[in-house]
Amino acid sequence: MESVSIENLQSELEFYRQNQAAVEQEIRTLIADNQKLSQQVGTLMKEKLQFFQDSHDNKQSQELEDLSRQVASLTKERDSLYVLWQTSQKTIEALDTELKTYQHYDNRVGKLNFKDENRELELKLESALSDYVELESNYKKISAECNNYQSEIKHKEKELQGFKEKCKDFEIKAEETKKALEEYKINLMAEKKTNENIKNQLAMCQRDAIDRVKKEAEAKAKVAEALQLFDLVTVQKNEALKSIYEMTQELSKLKLALASVKRETEESFKSELDEMKEKYNEKVTDMLEHVRNLDSELVEKGLLLNKALREIKIIQTSNENIIKQQSANSKFVDPKLAVAEQKLETMFQELLCSERRNMQLVCEKQTLALDIQRIQDTFAREQKRRDWEEKLLKTQCEELKIQVEHLQKSLNETHGMINKLQNMMSSRTQLSQKIVSTKEEELLELNKHLENQMELNKKWKESYLDMTEKLKKKLEALYKENKELRIQLNLPHSSSTDSINS
Repeated sequence: MESVSIENLQSELEFYRQNQAAVEQEIRTLIADNQKLSQQVGTLMKEKLQFFQDSHDNKQSQELEDLSRQVASLTKERDSLYVLWQTSQKTIEALDTELKTYQHYDNRVGKLNFKDENRELELKLESALSDYVELESNYKKISAECNNYQSEIKHKEKELQGFKEKCKDFEIKAEETKKALEEYKINLMAEKKTNENIKNQLAMCQRDAIDRVKKEAEAKAKVAEALQLFDLVTVQKNEALKSIYEMTQELSKLKLALASVKRETEESFKSELDEMKEKYNEKVTDMLEHVRNLDSELVEKGLLLNKALREIKIIQTSNENIIKQQSANSKFVDPKLAVAEQKLETMFQELLCSERRNMQLVCEKQTLALDIQRIQDTFAREQKRRDWEEKLLKTQCEELKIQVEHLQKSLNETHGMINKLQNMMSSRTQLSQKIVSTKEEELLELNKHLENQMELNKKWKESYLDMTEKLKKKLEALYKENKELRIQLNLPHSSSTDSINS
């Protein structure tokens, strides 16, 4: 029975050793994978922390600090599990040493002398009768315990099969994790390349952003200047519109005044011309009539003068004849001659008066013509001056219209620049929102990856704790069995068992 129990213990120990070696390899691979993952996660976290410290708010930095704390806690848990694994390995080594001592003790007992064995056998035979009943009772107890142990062994075999299946699952998961790690490595290389590209793009974007900020500052300054110009232009426009309105009102007033003045001047000129024409026509008609009368009178008087001259000549001839005839009678004077002389003198004076009056009429006619010419010149001058003022006002209106059109064009250009700047700002905000959304998606993916790793870690930890608890229970059971066997065999209690118990 003792040899069977020892063999069973040795087989169980070998099985546990094999399981322990497999578990050690799995633990080492998992620790190495976890270290690699922790390093990769640390590098990624550092990169993300550096990136998001520059770009995002304090909330996201706090979340990243929490994630880094969680990673640190996971590394601490990994170290604690590694310490537990080392303690379990030490307990297994202690059990190995205890088995070696037990085997050495059995070999030493086999080498004793036959005399001592015979004495002991005699003593045992003497005490066998007394202990037979106790042995039977113990045998019954041990058989019951063996049955229990066999049932427990079957149950443990089932558990071992479950553990084997779990180990297979762990192997499959390890292969999947290896594949995932390879994929992650490839993804890391790609992400590193993308990160480098993104860094280069970020540098380019930062340069572009600096240039664009400068351009935006310049554009803002230009917009401010344009707005100031726009304000000035609006003020000038309002003033120009007011001045144009005033000028138009003045123009309308001037046009009305010009029209009224033209009408009044035309009416007055027409009335004056009509009056002057009437006056001068009357005067001219009177003068013409008077001239005609004078001409007729002159003709008549000329005829009379001719007649008088002829008569005078006749009278002179007759007078000369008479003088010659009456030279002697010089004292004698004819009264008809005296009357004729007086008439001639009066007619001569009338002729002189008519000539003077004719000259006065000619002078008056010339003065009237000069007055009419002067009035026509003044009217033409005023009309030219008013035409020139009208042309000047028209040119000023056209210049004001050109200025208004130029100001309108500048306003349209400023509105176009403002619209372009607004479109640029909207596009920049959309690009920044897209970049932020992509980085948030990457963070979410990393968080999901970390959560999956944490879940796998928790599962591995739970399975490891279950395995350690089961190993502890089995070691305690083995310790109890060993203790009972030592009590039965009256062996001394070794220090290795104390270390196991501790």
